[in-house]
Amino acid sequence: MVDQIVTKFTVTRKPARKQGASYRSPRIYLSTKLTDDSVFPFREGDLLLVKIVGRRLVIQRISPRRMQSLQDQTGIEEGQPDA
Repeated sequence: MVDQIVTKFTVTRKPARKQGASYRSPRIYLSTKLTDDSVFPFREGDLLLVKIVGRRLVIQRISPRRMQSLQDQTGIEEGQPDA
């Protein structure tokens, strides 16, 4: 069982649709040794709420109903993963 990894936060630049423009694409890589483990709490396609609490990044699975409720209450936008 893998219960922790050391990883890196990176930001890449990708070309935007508008010619000459680019956008930043932040990434946190998670090793498949971690994500393929049976105790990893998320599956592909899960809706995740990401928030900063103090100096920690907290990620939790949420239901579509909760996502809609958060969007209605606070204007939180659902992020679209990059291809």
